[in-house]
Amino acid sequence: MTLSPEAVRRAGNPTREEFSERLLRGSVKKSYEPIVDIDWDAPLEPDKFFLPPKTVSLYGTPAWDAMTREEQIELSRQELVNTLSAGIWFENILNQALLRDLMHADPTARATHYALTEMGDETRHMVMFGRTIEKVGAKPMRPKRFQRVIINGLPLVFKGPLLWVAALVGEEIFDSLQRQMMDDPQLQPAVQRLMRIHVTEEARHIQFARDGLRKHVGDMAWWQRLWVANLHGVGGYFFRHLFSNPAQYRRVGLPGGASRDLARASAHRHDVQISGFAPLAAFLEEVGLMGPIARRMWRRSHFLPATPSASPAPAAIPAPSDDAGDDAYDGPATLRVGGTDHAVRVRLMGHLDPTDGRYHWRGTVFEALPDDVLRTPRVTLAIGARISDARLTEKTPWGTYSIVGEGAPPFA
Repeated sequence: MTLSPEAVRRAGNPTREEFSERLLRGSVKKSYEPIVDIDWDAPLEPDKFFLPPKTVSLYGTPAWDAMTREEQIELSRQELVNTLSAGIWFENILNQALLRDLMHADPTARATHYALTEMGDETRHMVMFGRTIEKVGAKPMRPKRFQRVIINGLPLVFKGPLLWVAALVGEEIFDSLQRQMMDDPQLQPAVQRLMRIHVTEEARHIQFARDGLRKHVGDMAWWQRLWVANLHGVGGYFFRHLFSNPAQYRRVGLPGGASRDLARASAHRHDVQISGFAPLAAFLEEVGLMGPIARRMWRRSHFLPATPSASPAPAAIPAPSDDAGDDAYDGPATLRVGGTDHAVRVRLMGHLDPTDGRYHWRGTVFEALPDDVLRTPRVTLAIGARISDARLTEKTPWGTYSIVGEGAPPFA
C-alpha cells in the first residue's frame, strides 16, 4: 500500500530530531572498533568459505559442480574481496555526499550530529574492509579510470531524497544478504565477525536514511518524485555487474565472460538477489517511490521476480535501538568475574564521545573464560594499578569476548 503525503504526515512518527537523538544514544551504547573487535592475528581456517556457498555467484551451475572444494573456497574469497572493494568505494561516495549536504545543514541539529556519527562509522568500515582484504591474502578490485570519474561525480548528484534512496540502495541489499549469511557455520570466523559489526551499525544507517526519505516524500514536487522513483532502478544493473564481475572469475582461472554469463543466467542466483532486495523493494513500494521504469530495471536485472506477485508487506522502519586520536592497548590484564581473578590478554581502544561527554572504551579479551561468564557480565578489569568497571557483551567466533566500559579506562 502506498502512503499518501498526508498519511505520512499523520503517521505520528518521531520528529527527525527525536529520531536522530535515539540513534545517537544507540551509537553510544553499541558501536564497534574493528581494530580491537576483530582478532586480526587469528589464522584463517583452511577448509572454510569466505562467503556461504549458496551465495557464491556460480552456485547451482554446472561450473560450480565441476570445481573442487578448494576451488570453490578460492572463488568465495575473490567474490568477498570484490564485494568489500565495492563497499569501500560506495562508502567513500556516501561520506562525500553527506559532507556536501552538511555544508547547508544546521550544525546544532541532532540530525547533523548523527550524520557525522554515521560518517565515522563508515570510515571505520572502510578500514575494516581494507584490513579484511589484506587478511584473506588478496588484492582489492580497483575501479577503472572511467569508473573513478563517475564515482567522483556521484556525490555532486546525490542530494536530498535522492541521497537517501542512494544510501538505501547501496546499504540495504548488502545488509539483507549479510543477515542471511553471517551465522553460516561454513563461514570464516573473521568474515562472520565483520558481518556482525557491519550489520549492527548499518541497521542504524538504514533507519536514518528511511526516516529521512519518509520525512521528505510528502514535500517532493511531482517531477522530483518521478525522477527519484525511477532513477534508482539503475542500481539493479550496477549490482548485477558487481555480483558477476569477470575479474573475480579470472583470478581463479575461469573464463571471465563465460562465467559472468553463466552467473547472470542462474535461477538460484536470481533467487538470492530477489531475497536481498525484497526489504528495500517493500519499503519503496510503501512510500510510493517504486516507479514503473525502476521496477522494470530491477526486474530485468533479476532483483524482482519476472512475474509480478502479490504486493509485498509494508516495510516498517525498525525502532532505533537504545542498545544499539585514540590510544590502543594490547597486553596483559586481570579480569575479575564474580570474585574470581583471571589473567588475560586484552586489546583495548577508546574515545571521548561528544554525544554524552563520557570516555567510552572497548576491546577484546583473548583468554578462555568459564562457559557461564556472560551470566554475570559485570566485571572489573585491572592493568597494573588501574582498575575499571566493565561489561562483557558477547562471545566472538574465535571464543574470545568483547568488553566495554565507560569513564576512566584501565589503560593509560
